[in-house]
Amino acid sequence: MLLVGLTGSIGTGKSTTAAMFKDYNFGVYNADDTVHYIYENDMDVIDKIEEIFPGTKENNKINRKLLRDILNEKPEKFKELESVVHPVTRQYQITYIKKLIEEQKFGCVLDIPLLFETGGDQYVDASIVVIASEDKQRERVVGERQIPMEVFNILKKQQMPDQDKLKKANFIISTEKNIESTKAEVESAVAQLKSIEPKAWDEFYGKMK
Repeated sequence: MLLVGLTGSIGTGKSTTAAMFKDYNFGVYNADDTVHYIYENDMDVIDKIEEIFPGTKENNKINRKLLRDILNEKPEKFKELESVVHPVTRQYQITYIKKLIEEQKFGCVLDIPLLFETGGDQYVDASIVVIASEDKQRERVVGERQIPMEVFNILKKQQMPDQDKLKKANFIISTEKNIESTKAEVESAVAQLKSIEPKAWDEFYGKMK
């Protein structure tokens, strides 16, 4: 099972790009979707987060806006949140990859916004950074999604600068032009990924299986 970490700054089109790999017998694990599910369904995690961030639990779910507001005021507490959430998301990730192995998929694309920031790139066979100009990111996030500019700027600050991500990437895919251009870059990346010998699953995840 080839494991590919895919990341990029907010508004670069990570999830859209990741989904394109499904056409090449890849499964796609979305870290954000998993966290959202946990915040609404995993009571152990929900209760632990409420202990650390009092007032964020509402109707037995985590209010993500309240949690984000607290983290914006106290970014130093982000590590505490990670210490609770990351071990759980890792287990969801492993369960998903095992399912893909049973389905005989070629590989798994791990769509993880903070791949490099959390050291996740150490546990994959290859990494991909999805890029777009800051103007394009702003257009998508502020213009299309109607997210306030101040929130966009805060989220950008939480992420590693694009130039630093590019230094770490094995592959770079642009979403600047149009969907067909991006699809062509994905196809090219897949052709090269097929030459990589999968090692990460056995070396790093095998201990946690």
